[in-house]
Amino acid sequence: MDIYLLIIIKMLKKITIIGGAGHVGLAFALICASKNIKVHIHDINSSSLELIKNGKLPHKENNAQKILKKALNKKLFTFSNNFKDIKLNNINIVCLGTPVDEFLNPQHKEFLALFENLKNYLKNEQHIIIRSTVYPGTTQFLYNFFKKNNKKINVTFYPERFVQGSAIDEFNNFPQIIGPVNKQSEVECTKFLKSLSKEIIVLSPVEAESTKLFLNSYRYVQFSIANQFYKIADSLDLDYKKIDHAMRYKYKRGNVPSPGLTSGPCLFKDTMQLYSFAKNDFSLGINAMTTNEGIVAYIVDKLKKEINLTNKVVGILGMAFKAEIDDRRSSLSYKLKKILIMNSKKVLTTDPFVKDDDEIISLEKTLKNSDILILATPHKIYKKIKTKKLLIDIWNFIK
Repeated sequence: MDIYLLIIIKMLKKITIIGGAGHVGLAFALICASKNIKVHIHDINSSSLELIKNGKLPHKENNAQKILKKALNKKLFTFSNNFKDIKLNNINIVCLGTPVDEFLNPQHKEFLALFENLKNYLKNEQHIIIRSTVYPGTTQFLYNFFKKNNKKINVTFYPERFVQGSAIDEFNNFPQIIGPVNKQSEVECTKFLKSLSKEIIVLSPVEAESTKLFLNSYRYVQFSIANQFYKIADSLDLDYKKIDHAMRYKYKRGNVPSPGLTSGPCLFKDTMQLYSFAKNDFSLGINAMTTNEGIVAYIVDKLKKEINLTNKVVGILGMAFKAEIDDRRSSLSYKLKKILIMNSKKVLTTDPFVKDDDEIISLEKTLKNSDILILATPHKIYKKIKTKKLLIDIWNFIK
């Protein structure tokens, strides 16, 4: 590390991360701690705060445990669920979820309510850095909101772009993007991030906000194409596993993703935010949603045509929304489970990582007691499965 960065780190005051015990917030807190930056972790989830204080991770994150242990030993973390503590530090990074409502419109009520509350505690010249994925225009709206309330607060949008579970590993692999509302916000945010990253791209707030939505929507559409390909091949009684291999094998432009259950708290939600921002002129996003959300019903309908499910026990392998993590938020495995409950004798579920679902049983019991198996989440452990029972694997994961 060069002398310039060392000087910045020494000058840098402790930062606060609001929502610091969540998936995005804690990962970023650990990244900061790995650079010896002190972090005040603020979160209303007291149980998660207690786990972190005691050196335990509330969710799975690769290579996080060692950093957490060092951070606690060096006393780099402090903790609170009291908003009065927000005034302690100049830089406050917001990492909160921003879901869509039942009409697929951005649901910002809770997010905006946070700042309605925060304005009573923030001091002039403090800096709000937004890591949450927000509807384009939100960053500027918040700056104007503080201004109307006689608060001189700098605001910057700073999107997170890592893959959940691999945030720490990925952080240094790509530039950081920021969207500051003014020059002072740009200078402060850039100075802070230079202690963490070598390259920073500066955009306007709306450009930065749109960048995040475009990226996530692009990935969501890509997955829908793979699912549509699978359904077309399947309807024509073609072996998509062979087609998939032929497209990819030693062909650099054949980077089509695997079909499967595309879900989670980000891609679908962000695609719908972009649909709203585009004034409903984003048919690709809507078509992607119907394809990706409809894949579970397609699997069950196909099974029902071939087998009488009413006297069959169906085992679902994997309940997390993606492989090798413990997060089950918005997982399509649960949609699959609901549909199967209505159509089969019984549904069994298993997952090696998910711990907050009392109905999950062991893999051994699921394999033993199921008549039919469906691979919903391609965890590595399932690659070794040997069974003579019918196994539905649209991921083409199990050889």
